[in-house]
Amino acid sequence: MKYEVNFSCGHTETTELFGPYEQRRRKIAWFEECGICSKCYKERKEIENSIGCNEVEMFYGEFKKNYSNCKTKAGSYNGKTKTIVVYVPVSA
Repeated sequence: MKYEVNFSCGHTETTELFGPYEQRRRKIAWFEECGICSKCYKERKEIENSIGCNEVEMFYGEFKKNYSNCKTKAGSYNGKTKTIVVYVPVSA
């Protein structure tokens, strides 16, 4: 069942929940008290992934060959140029 939820970050988002009614109500209450919306979650993950790293745009093939252990920036793949933004750790 879909619900409009007011998350603790201040954003409202439609969320689909399953299970018994009481379980869904508890989940909504938790979202309102502690949860963050999907947009804020993505932003938080991008910040976490970028700590101690440089954002480097490179060809996707180079990423797969030499940097596959590194995180990538969500939505950064460019199909026309075959490039992606990679979080490359800063050398000590």
